[in-house]
Amino acid sequence: MKSEVSRRDLLKLSFAAIGFAALPGGFLFAAPRDWKHEGKPNLVFGVLSDTHLRTMHGSSGRPGRNWPHKYFAAALEYFKKQNVDAVVHCGDFAHRGQVEEMRFHADVWRNVFGGEGPVKLFVTGNHDVSGAEYGDFVKGNYPDPEERAKHVLATDMAANWERIWGEKYESVWHKEVKGYHFIGQNYAATDEDAIAYLKKCGAGFALDRGDRPFFFMRHVRPHANVRKKGLAPLRNAVAFFGHNHWSVTNWNMAGLYYGRLPLIECASCEPRGCATLAGDGYISKAKIEGREAENVGKGRQGYVVRVYDDMLTIERREFGEGGSLGADWVMPFGKEPHPFSKEELKKIIGEPQFSKSGKLRVESVKLESGEEAVKISIPLADGNPGSRVYAYEVVVIGEEGSGKLFKAVYAAGCNMGIGHEPNGGVTTLEIPTSELPPGEALTVAVRPLTSLGTSGRPIAATLYRTADVLSVDAVAEKRGELS
Repeated sequence: MKSEVSRRDLLKLSFAAIGFAALPGGFLFAAPRDWKHEGKPNLVFGVLSDTHLRTMHGSSGRPGRNWPHKYFAAALEYFKKQNVDAVVHCGDFAHRGQVEEMRFHADVWRNVFGGEGPVKLFVTGNHDVSGAEYGDFVKGNYPDPEERAKHVLATDMAANWERIWGEKYESVWHKEVKGYHFIGQNYAATDEDAIAYLKKCGAGFALDRGDRPFFFMRHVRPHANVRKKGLAPLRNAVAFFGHNHWSVTNWNMAGLYYGRLPLIECASCEPRGCATLAGDGYISKAKIEGREAENVGKGRQGYVVRVYDDMLTIERREFGEGGSLGADWVMPFGKEPHPFSKEELKKIIGEPQFSKSGKLRVESVKLESGEEAVKISIPLADGNPGSRVYAYEVVVIGEEGSGKLFKAVYAAGCNMGIGHEPNGGVTTLEIPTSELPPGEALTVAVRPLTSLGTSGRPIAATLYRTADVLSVDAVAEKRGELS
């Protein structure tokens, strides 16, 4: 049976009828216009974490076999093009904690930068320190304890680090780059070590001065006592950490402690990619589906940070297929409330929109189980380039009083660079007909969401069911006329 929905019919639908809460209007650009900076930055540095290169002892014995270094190399090449002054690595270089794996990183570094290159701002992670103990991989390749010790970084981390990187290894360290201070805490260092060092540097370098930030790096999120006793008293700290492999397409990765201290999560740049999405519980009324990498994209991610007199910007980048991960995060200094507070981020993330040519397609399909289902194909919501879509909420409405079914799905390729979404960015969702609300005429409405829950205008289609058989042959739009 053919289904046609007129624009007049669509105008009868409302947000309340669909079950979507109306949201106040948002900016159509990434950040307030007066936050943009056109001048030359004082400092530029790249940020990576969790590259996890590992050696495979196959017939070739070649380091990195099956775990290619190309993503790490691609990140360094991009940093080189951006003329970075330094590179931060928040740890987990060596997947199995082996000397060869760390040396593999150094070889790639020298292949890209040649001699000295940018300043190295590196901290170790749990895999660098303890990776050789995870499973029997290293023990199986080196059953003799004395021989194995030669291949394990942690046997003598200080000596191995200095030999590989040409720098002294310290549990906590300080470096100054172009007048900006960086403090790093290696994985084996205690919180007490870090707190004492932060206090020492705070006094020695006046880190609480009001005119510029300083930067703190470690592998895992700084523990509460480090945040409270070490960082919070030095009011201008910006902390970077990794470990979790959470995608930075998610704006929740720019967090705050005590409403003021920025804690910036760093994504993974390892060969397997970071498909881990987090902090989505309050975005939709429904559990978000489609988390597997085939849908969201694997993503090998990192940052380029640019520091100016009055602000810093964080460019989010994908290093697998390339491309921007969305609008820069912009932090003007001295602003209240803090620009990285969720309330302020919600104001600037904007509202993703379907383009005028976007069409919602709904069709009947059979699942592998043989069950009848509805397949909903959602066009990429790219009508507002400054606000990238992260997920879609779908609601199916039955006849009056018969109820609503809520579903949600991650946007296809939301973990990849813009323009690299699979299948042109079309996202699909299959719903068994047994889950649909009753009624002969069902309305399917879809709205685009950001990772902070702001939403754009929905589009919709109507389905007709006869004798429990769903028939769909026409697609309808629903746009800004909705009130």
